Amino acid sequence: MQRILFARVEIWLLLVLAVFATLGLIAFGGIVLDEANGGNRYGAVGATALKVAEVPGTVEHLLKVGNAMVVPLKNRFNDETGWRFADGKPGTGLPGYWLLSRHIAAERRMVTEMVRLSDGQVVHTWAPDADTLLATAGPAKRAGSTANWTNAKFRIFHPFLMENGDLILKDGGTPLLRVDACANPVWMLQDTLFHHSTESDGKGGFWIPSIIAPSKIPFVAETFLDDGLAHVSADGKLLEQISASEILMRHDMQSIVFPPFVQNDDPLHLNDIQPVLTDGPYWKAGDLFLSLRHPSIVMLYRPATDQIIWMKQGPWMAQHDVDILDDHRIAIFDNRTFYRASYGRPDGTSDIVVYDFSTDTVTHPYQAALEREKVAALFEGLYTILPGGDYIVEDQNTGRLLIFAADGKKLGQFINRNPDGQVYQIGWGRFVDQQYGDAVLTSLGTPDCTL
Repeated sequence: MQRILFARVEIWLLLVLAVFATLGLIAFGGIVLDEANGGNRYGAVGATALKVAEVPGTVEHLLKVGNAMVVPLKNRFNDETGWRFADGKPGTGLPGYWLLSRHIAAERRMVTEMVRLSDGQVVHTWAPDADTLLATAGPAKRAGSTANWTNAKFRIFHPFLMENGDLILKDGGTPLLRVDACANPVWMLQDTLFHHSTESDGKGGFWIPSIIAPSKIPFVAETFLDDGLAHVSADGKLLEQISASEILMRHDMQSIVFPPFVQNDDPLHLNDIQPVLTDGPYWKAGDLFLSLRHPSIVMLYRPATDQIIWMKQGPWMAQHDVDILDDHRIAIFDNRTFYRASYGRPDGTSDIVVYDFSTDTVTHPYQAALEREKVAALFEGLYTILPGGDYIVEDQNTGRLLIFAADGKKLGQFINRNPDGQVYQIGWGRFVDQQYGDAVLTSLGTPDCTL
């Protein structure tokens, strides 16, 4: 062994090896570039090369302050931090409030801040203690991982503000919680796991995506995610739970759930349930718009009669967040994420597309603004169109929120950069109109949360 280690090596051999190593690096770089640009000309070799090239960035991400809440995408915003408004103004001047859920590194937890849009001031903060709130959760633990059931990893996802200042909240795959103005527990619904959107049914209850476990669908693995449409009352009762997979199967669309010769434990990935609150020419009150991310399907379902009223696959890709604009149009947050070689990337930038039922057409009135700001959400992503046409966009993958005027001008932005220099996660937020928000704040008064 010692002879091998200390053997003399001819200079010419070193030069030959250096040349071959250089050529190898050039070839490797070409393969990685082709795969990164979606060429896929080298098949499995290209996919493996890209994964190898991504190792340093992955390791860097894992080592960053040891915190899983650092955003997964590289920072694209130089040293920009916190709130920044157009023309140096101390706010947007818009009426209403925004519920901003964000991770604070120093506290190693998520908080929800009620931000007044007119001047950018935080008027109330909820700081729930997930360690304590979820410590007694029982039945739901059998249905999935509890890795994010701690302050360090719990994301407050799409909180709903009640009239008395309570919040309805959860993370992705946790029990549903209601906390008071001081984030003390009111109730916990722990019979199932909840995720993504929380939307009002217009009658005091909520429709929320959930996980049905164990699934009643035969011949599925224990790891199969049976997405449920959960109807929940304001006092924390599970009123009903409908399997999204079984809806499709009952309507002879089982190939969407179980495509031939492909095992996919998350075939639908339900990420939004948008209840219809008023009748219109294309829907009725009580109908539900559903966003199924993985097959890029948006559908209109009528629970009262178990009918699929309408369904469309694309042109959106891996979409989120369906909203009803008027009696004939809906808008959809189009992530435009395509998946090749087991990873995803956006096709350009994300978009908010508008579908018109009366003309069966898709338009892109917000595309220019999102392209200018390089909104590129691989997953998640949320938007809200405000009264008057202004709109707010959350790009969770980069810890960023953007506020636009109706003409596309950027009125403000928030980047969740903490004092340690890292950008941390935000959760889906929610717009609160001026009248409702003012009434909540009046009801709250000045609560003493130190007791």
